[in-house]
Amino acid sequence: MLDDRYILKFKAATGFVVVLEYKNSEELAANQKKIEEAGISCERLQGFSFNFDQSDLYMDMRSPECIEQFDLDDWI
Repeated sequence: MLDDRYILKFKAATGFVVVLEYKNSEELAANQKKIEEAGISCERLQGFSFNFDQSDLYMDMRSPECIEQFDLDDWI
């Protein structure tokens, strides 16, 4: 479905609330597993809006620039 969004929210080891948006459910699931294996709980969001939802960091992991700049291991 074109309207599906693959968004993951977690509280990082730094205490920051991090929101990551992926291009597909496989990438989301792989990173969700990695976060949970580090002992951090996370949740899948159906939607996210910069204007109404809160996070300390939002990264659009559909973007090659964001993928290059963000290292999940630094946050877990």
